[in-house]
Amino acid sequence: MIKKLFLSSFIYFTFFLPDIALACATCFGDPNAAATQGMNKAIITMLGITGGVLSGVGSSIYILNRRSKKYYNSLSQEEKSIEE
Repeated sequence: MIKKLFLSSFIYFTFFLPDIALACATCFGDPNAAATQGMNKAIITMLGITGGVLSGVGSSIYILNRRSKKYYNSLSQEEKSIEE
């Protein structure tokens, strides 16, 4: 019941009141406005910070994976030398 109400109200507002469904000032507005330029810079900054943090986490995982493989190989070589 709630899903039907939500879906029907979404469709109603989207088709009959399209002003509500328009994008924000960054996507749909005056590209030369100061607020739009500030929002664009804020979005680029946030994407840069997020990308930097995610790349740091990814590189840490890669480095730890490489170190664990190197350590595993050194252990297996020590076991072979002990057996001989």
